[in-house]
Amino acid sequence: MNPTLGLQQTLKQQLTLSPQLIQTFEILAMNTLELQQKIKSEVEQNPALEIPSERGFSLERISDREGRKRVEDDYSDSVPYRSSHRPNVRLSSYYDQEAADRNQQFLEGVLARGETLQEHLLRQLGLLRLTKEECEVGALLISNLDEHGFHKNPPHELIKEGDEPLLEKVLPIIQSLDPVGVGVSDFRESLIVQAKGDQLSQEQLDLFTKLVNECLEQVRLKKYSEIAKELEIEPERVELLADYLKGLNPYPGHLYSSSETQYVIPDLMIRRIGGKLQLKLNRENVPTLSIDPNFSSLEGDPRDKEYKKTTSYISQQIRAAKQLISQIEMRSDTIERLGLELFEIQNEFFLKGPRYLKPLTYRDVAEKLDLHETTISRAVQGKYIDTDWGIIPLKELFSSALPKDKGEVSKRAVMEMVQEIIDGHTGERPLSDQKIADILNEKGIKIARRTVAKYRNELNIDPSFIRES
Repeated sequence: MNPTLGLQQTLKQQLTLSPQLIQTFEILAMNTLELQQKIKSEVEQNPALEIPSERGFSLERISDREGRKRVEDDYSDSVPYRSSHRPNVRLSSYYDQEAADRNQQFLEGVLARGETLQEHLLRQLGLLRLTKEECEVGALLISNLDEHGFHKNPPHELIKEGDEPLLEKVLPIIQSLDPVGVGVSDFRESLIVQAKGDQLSQEQLDLFTKLVNECLEQVRLKKYSEIAKELEIEPERVELLADYLKGLNPYPGHLYSSSETQYVIPDLMIRRIGGKLQLKLNRENVPTLSIDPNFSSLEGDPRDKEYKKTTSYISQQIRAAKQLISQIEMRSDTIERLGLELFEIQNEFFLKGPRYLKPLTYRDVAEKLDLHETTISRAVQGKYIDTDWGIIPLKELFSSALPKDKGEVSKRAVMEMVQEIIDGHTGERPLSDQKIADILNEKGIKIARRTVAKYRNELNIDPSFIRES
């Protein structure tokens, strides 16, 4: 081995993504709510950006719109599609008025905050005749509850030494407040506390406690005979206990959950209007950005020693603003092109429903639009489309193919058929996965039993031995 040091030249190709290109990909992958937050953040940081006053979008401006008697009409169906081979497609630059009204309604609803679980319990606690020390321990226990109504930390770790008798007295009081069953360690204890609140007899409570602690999985599978042997009671009593169990709420705190609701804003709409399908692109919830004309005039006096630094800063901010505007326009243009392609390929789905969804992959669309497959994936990610069959994720319009006697059928269409077969069955016993596979095979769809089981699980349908006929 030669231990000497030396230099060696090599030639290789390497693709490097610029920060601008990375940001372009990030914006393309954002859903409408994420893009709103991105724009709001950029407007706050970049003084060169402005949102024209007539196109306000922030929650702060909603209150100004409440007093208006009507919403200004910013919608137009007069924009023709650029290609002449799709004469039946009508494209609008903005979303329809009905969608805009729906979006405004739920945005206004965001401003209204409901009562939290802690507030609800503290209000009840204040109405009880308790000592000051008991109220303090009760408030401490309530502040320690999570969204389920369960203890975040063990209660005995919260109190001072010597307050154990107070804890033993106050904890059952918290558990008895509305909703009954909070202030416990887990859902099993919550169910038992709720049963105590219903004043079951001691024998029934003992049986119910053992059922909850040891036999929940058997209850789910409806194995009442096995439970009866284990509890040494009649199967009829087990069935009564199981029916009672189903009427209880294992997570009572959810009734007052303060977790933030995630809203869905469709980026596209394809609906039948006036007997014809129409496609509209939602721009209502994405504000139109522009460059503030007054910002570029702040260069100041060239004789000022800070002039060069000021000029450089202004140029940098204007360049960043133009780049962001261009990236948002590219996102809208990509989604528009994607929507038009889906309009043509999945035309039967939009007219007739999920049964008519065609097999489609990202690669198929990427080749037609002359884009990379990953670009289509980013454009689809987190986006929704409003159809006559509901608001659905764009990714559901892409589906793998299954063989059929004549051609292919999409996975989603087969799942719809499985759902229809199960829902339409009227026999005494539920259909097994093998029987469903046989029915589909009779219709010309080649599918295995395990594939039926996989689709059934995705549809959140229990196996035949659990389902009721």
